[in-house]
Amino acid sequence: MAASVHSGVMKHLPPDFAENLAQVLEPAHRSEAAGIIKAASALDDQGLRTFLELFAQRVRESGAPITHAELKEFLLASKRPHRRPGL
Repeated sequence: MAASVHSGVMKHLPPDFAENLAQVLEPAHRSEAAGIIKAASALDDQGLRTFLELFAQRVRESGAPITHAELKEFLLASKRPHRRPGL
C-alpha cells in the first residue's frame, strides 16, 4: 500500500508541502512530475541530495514553473555514480 502524504512516513513534512510543491511545477506536467519525484525519493542519500540541490537551484534561478523534462534531467543527474571525496 502506498504511503499518503498524511501517513507516519511523511509526518516530518509541513502540512502544506504538496501544495507548495505544486506551485513551482508546470501545471500541465504535475502528474508526470509526481512519478519523477517518487522515483527520486527512492534514491540513495547522495542521489536524493543531488536531486534536491538541483531542484532548489532551479527554483532560485527562475520563477518559471519547472517542467517534466527538467525534473527528468535532475533525476538522471542524481543517478550518476558518486565519487567520495579523496578517492
